[in-house]
Amino acid sequence: DVLCVPERRLLEDSRNLPIASGTARSERLLLFDDVLVLIQGNSFQSFDLKLVWERNRLQDCDLRITTPEETFILSTKDPQMKAVWRWKLEQAVRQALNGKRDFPLWGRSGEGSEAPSRRFFTYVFRMEGRLRGATYEGEWLWGKPHGKGTLKWRDGRNHVGDFQEGLEHGFGICLVPRRSEDRYDCYKCHWYQGKMRGYGICEYGNDLVYKGYFKDNVRQGFGILENFSAEHPFKYTGQWENDKKNGYGVWEDKERGERYIGMWLDDHRHGEGIVVTQSGLCYQRTFHGDKMVGSGILLLEDDSVYEGNFTDDLTFVGKGKLSMANGFVLQGTFSSRGGRGLSTHGVLSTAPEPQRQPDQLGLKEFPVEKRWTGIFEQFLEFLQSGCKEEMEESFTGFHIQTSKELRKSQEYLFCQRGSEEISWKMEEILEDLIEHQEPESLQSYLEKALESSLHPLGKLLRALTVAFQATYSGIGANRHLLAMAQEEVKFYSKKIWEFYQGLLRVALERKGRAPSEDADPRLVVPPEGSSLVLPLILPGFYPELSMLYMLQHQREDELYCQGIVELSLFPDIQLLEFLDVQKHLWPLKDLTLTSNQRHSLIKDKCFLSATECLQKLITTVDPREKLEILRRTFEELELTVSRLRDAEYRLPMDDLLPLLMFVVSRAKIQHLGAEIHLIRDLMDPTNQGGMLDFLLTALE
Repeated sequence: DVLCVPERRLLEDSRNLPIASGTARSERLLLFDDVLVLIQGNSFQSFDLKLVWERNRLQDCDLRITTPEETFILSTKDPQMKAVWRWKLEQAVRQALNGKRDFPLWGRSGEGSEAPSRRFFTYVFRMEGRLRGATYEGEWLWGKPHGKGTLKWRDGRNHVGDFQEGLEHGFGICLVPRRSEDRYDCYKCHWYQGKMRGYGICEYGNDLVYKGYFKDNVRQGFGILENFSAEHPFKYTGQWENDKKNGYGVWEDKERGERYIGMWLDDHRHGEGIVVTQSGLCYQRTFHGDKMVGSGILLLEDDSVYEGNFTDDLTFVGKGKLSMANGFVLQGTFSSRGGRGLSTHGVLSTAPEPQRQPDQLGLKEFPVEKRWTGIFEQFLEFLQSGCKEEMEESFTGFHIQTSKELRKSQEYLFCQRGSEEISWKMEEILEDLIEHQEPESLQSYLEKALESSLHPLGKLLRALTVAFQATYSGIGANRHLLAMAQEEVKFYSKKIWEFYQGLLRVALERKGRAPSEDADPRLVVPPEGSSLVLPLILPGFYPELSMLYMLQHQREDELYCQGIVELSLFPDIQLLEFLDVQKHLWPLKDLTLTSNQRHSLIKDKCFLSATECLQKLITTVDPREKLEILRRTFEELELTVSRLRDAEYRLPMDDLLPLLMFVVSRAKIQHLGAEIHLIRDLMDPTNQGGMLDFLLTALE
């Protein structure tokens, strides 16, 4: 009686056309126009035809029936009966999906005569298993969620995204309610066979936000965990393993004003580490389970260096060596006198040390190639996978608007979606790589790619920028980290160039070509391709890097500024005399004086074109352009002197230095010492020993 519905029509009965369940689960089978019914005694089981699939893969007389939660075999007596049952079942399913009845001819086949294997439907899972009680609305394929869909559980969990063969697979957003609070955890991530794998952004209900990589539902690889709550705010940027901090990472305790840069093991500081404080103190120690062990190096604000053991509150204890800024060295045993100062038994040497203690930390302890391996590993795996379009975001990252944090902050990681003029699809990217191999075209292409938040090269640059800023911005702006930072930027340019070469290799392989060893030399960029990349990526790191250079050379620049201020009081003629500029090089004929003016009153007029040219030094971050400005300044000096002498004149070194000092004093460039050292450290190695190197030395 339950099956008797006025609108329902019986299409076939196993009593009329014999068919039986292969597992003896039914005595009778009824095919209606909306359900398939298996009857066993007084009970029956019905299956909605919209979610019934029949795969004609079995031989002989069997039919395989697939539904969302089970698969069973139906057996007929002969192939003819199988063909009739299969045809009637196929037509019933097709009509149920279309929502209308028609009268197909027996045996008719072709387009529109068979039920589609891909369907869209809502279903509630009832049988035991991880999906029991869950409701799935979305696309189906052969009895399993496959494609886009939404899965909702009774406990409030829900998952929206891509499915494959019944499992979450591809990008998805999952909400998980927290039991004790009226809040939820939000996971925006890539899934692989039902588990989180690849890049994801997770906002937890307790104000924690994680942006990074997952594997098998736990944090694994590079990632950033930040606590935005008012109590105990912190930020960790670094390596994860099995949901714990493991490997190289940077921890910032915003409440204490302290940053730890170093090694981790199972969520504890473990191994070599550097601690930088907001007050400017910096020390390097070995840690074991969050505890300092052994001796370390403590760099004080007055340029004193202490080597030895010290406590958490930075009190000297035990054997140690204090190298003071004035060259004195105190070596002995230190102890605290219980609030009455520091006691020591040792030897004070007033003779200057033959070799000053280095003030740069971390170079030996943290080799640059081992600092951010988690970032490079993902991009390398992307290359090894063949740069598949569907895997690109999982490996290289994405950006998606968060519910709260990203609305308050412009911070992004790896990729920030937005309206871009250039659409970067992997096929197009690989095509463009082949077309832009000539040096000039390549530089233009790299510039656009690195500026894009959707191109893999741009994503890699943004990942490295985030890691760099987490280490060296804010509290990390400590001059004792300059060597580490400078080394990192150079290494980044090398790795980005390697990644570009990897992409090009994949592009050529797809075309059935390989990079030729005897390619046209005109199409080959300089051997150090990283020198092409460095000026393009430098703007992203320049604010932190230039600050470190300014801090490192602060005292020299203060003396320089003091001298510039004193020299700026001199009129031009007096300054030329003071700097011993040869009188035949004075450009007085360029000065038009009235009867009331005297040479001694002229100021900021001589060599004005060279001065204005040199002032442009701080308008660019590119070391190449800075050197070019220096070259043009030199040319302006020679042009001025040549015009004065009415003949071409080449400035010898003895004449150049005083003139350059004059121009520098009039240009009044702030932090010139820091600028010179930055240029020297980051300039193209091919310029060493050449004219530009000579001019930089002269300026220095």
